[in-house]
Amino acid sequence: MDAEMIVMRVVHILAGVVWAGSAIFLAVVLDPRLRALGPDVQRSVTAALAPALRLVLEGGAAVTILAGLALVIRMGRLEDLLDTNWGLAITVGLVTSLLAHATGAIAAATAKRMAHAGRETSDEQAKADRLSNRATLLARITAVMVVIAVVTMAAARFV
Repeated sequence: MDAEMIVMRVVHILAGVVWAGSAIFLAVVLDPRLRALGPDVQRSVTAALAPALRLVLEGGAAVTILAGLALVIRMGRLEDLLDTNWGLAITVGLVTSLLAHATGAIAAATAKRMAHAGRETSDEQAKADRLSNRATLLARITAVMVVIAVVTMAAARFV
């Protein structure tokens, strides 16, 4: 039994569950409900939740990615990333994870701008609406990419 590998895998998997679950919840449940409640509710709830969501999403992503890289290095399989089916699946999952982390960070920054956008004039309201639409699209893209990463990682040992 290799206790270090077990701990590393548990950290990687639990952080991935938190990150993926939060990203999917945000895109599928929270964002659509906030949009349905209207811009004033969306703005205040987004501003209130943003610090916690940023910590969970960005922290979960960082821990997941770093623990995954540490696992590949610890297993001595870095050279397999482009030479085996397992490695290709892990590489697809890694690249998709990095892209999801980037789009998630952009979505968070966009949501923050939306929460602080003025709504006094029709131009300001139009800008806030564009930011809201962009944040929604980026959150959905992030959720899809996280699902792709999870699926490729889960299937890697079987390809």
